[in-house]
Amino acid sequence: MSTLNVIEGDYGLVSLDFACIQSILYAKLNKVPVEINVVNNVKSCALYSAPSLKCGNALIETFPSMMNYWKKTYESVDQELSAKENSETLALTNLVSMKLKPVLEFLYWVDQRNCEEFISCWFMKALPFPFNYSYMKRKKNDALQLIETLYPLDTDVEVIREFITKTATQCLSTLSTRLGKAKFFHGDNPTTLDVIVYAHIAPLVKLPFPSNDIPSLLAMWPNLTEFVKRIDAKYFADIKREVKYLNNEASNRQSDDEVSYMAVFILVLSATSLVLGFAIKKGIINISNFY
Repeated sequence: MSTLNVIEGDYGLVSLDFACIQSILYAKLNKVPVEINVVNNVKSCALYSAPSLKCGNALIETFPSMMNYWKKTYESVDQELSAKENSETLALTNLVSMKLKPVLEFLYWVDQRNCEEFISCWFMKALPFPFNYSYMKRKKNDALQLIETLYPLDTDVEVIREFITKTATQCLSTLSTRLGKAKFFHGDNPTTLDVIVYAHIAPLVKLPFPSNDIPSLLAMWPNLTEFVKRIDAKYFADIKREVKYLNNEASNRQSDDEVSYMAVFILVLSATSLVLGFAIKKGIINISNFY
């Protein structure tokens, strides 16, 4: 059986990483036999990225690649869609990828208040040292690169926020109109399109972002919130909405003591390395004496 490596969930989400949400929900929807492995210890963090799919000796590290592999190996619910529905799925999937993914990247890693007071605090506790630092650094760099690519002429975060808000409004309005009063986007049963939309909307519905002007936009389209609830009831009924790592106070700010102790540890380690290196170079310490 293949192993699907994912970031842990919280706040009623199966994962705090929306690519992991897509992977887990797609596997559930298509009844793909996988073992879910939460990447939350030193060994798993050292061996695997998230999401990633371990198939024998092969490791697949992106959701699109996983989806292509699963479609070739197992039956897909999309096989029953018409040519028109498949074309619409492709168009709306591209819309979500181009419009909503940057919104989430901005909310998670570019919005300073959200990042410092909530997202960074959560990952500091959910992932072990030093992988929490490396993971957050990589994700933040990727998000900044994406935003800079989309808005190369704008350096003011508030101006970018206005563009992001407008983009989110247009995309959510389009999705809400297309969904209408239906249970799912192609009728009574969910498809891959529902997987992708859910993964990008559920974090907006459930996560307590300190800066929540963009997530609050969802109040304008209650059918999207109901859509998230239907997916939850069908596939994630066992996921509790309890908070695992951050209490109310910690979710608003990171522990100063925790940051201070870690900073002191890193500073002492760096200073010790420099002193030892200098002593060895000058011959004050002779390594041969230790053998």
